[in-house]
Amino acid sequence: MQNNTFSGESLRQKLIVLDEIGSTNDYLKSKLSNFKPLPEWTAIMAKNQTMGRGQRQNSWKSEPNSNITFSFVIYPNHLSLQQHFTLNMLVSLGIIDWLKSLHIDSTIKWPNDIMIGNKKISGILIENISNSKEIRQSIIGIGVNVNQKQFSEEFSNRASSILNETGIFTEDLESECLNLLAFIAKRVERHKKNTLTDKDLLIEYNNNLFRRDIPAYYSSGNISFEATLVKVDGNGQLYLRTKEEVKTYYFKEVVFQMQ
Repeated sequence: MQNNTFSGESLRQKLIVLDEIGSTNDYLKSKLSNFKPLPEWTAIMAKNQTMGRGQRQNSWKSEPNSNITFSFVIYPNHLSLQQHFTLNMLVSLGIIDWLKSLHIDSTIKWPNDIMIGNKKISGILIENISNSKEIRQSIIGIGVNVNQKQFSEEFSNRASSILNETGIFTEDLESECLNLLAFIAKRVERHKKNTLTDKDLLIEYNNNLFRRDIPAYYSSGNISFEATLVKVDGNGQLYLRTKEEVKTYYFKEVVFQMQ
């Protein structure tokens, strides 16, 4: 399933598993503040993450010892500043690859959620450090609801887990974390070696979009409206078609309304 360069076992020595921390992204950033840089693909996994962070300043709630919550560092200096969304696509499709290996169908809810059916089971947080030309360092945090059965009333209508949606129970969360990391690493390395082009990557990303070509409700500011998702472009812009026109939106400019 994996090549020898990037497999779960080959990455095991780069994974640090902690019983409890606040945020894996914050913990990894504190380690990277030292003068000696960490090797690429160094990863921090928390059995219990108490202050997980998502996009839009949202928190990521996770039941202890039931889910995969981890962060890792890469140095994608082959990516220019204009290719910032490329990293999002690579990571999202890496998660889709991993779920396919478990025989689970999933989709990408723009810009950073992974869905099984109509429920969110995974979220992505990418924090970059760049210079004037390229992305020098990325800390990528991923949370996957795996074995969690109960969700608070606030999240129960839109969040779920692999176990709840498929009936699949994951015995070894650490090994699956490594397998997930390996699928993402394989994507990133293929892109770095140009065996996965930007054009093919974008096509594949769009082919895996949640609710593509299906009318749904969105909100922008205080306005709610019905539209059909047409595509996402290489800059991460979302194209929505209403009865009157096709409009484009950047991240934070529009929100998908879950029914």
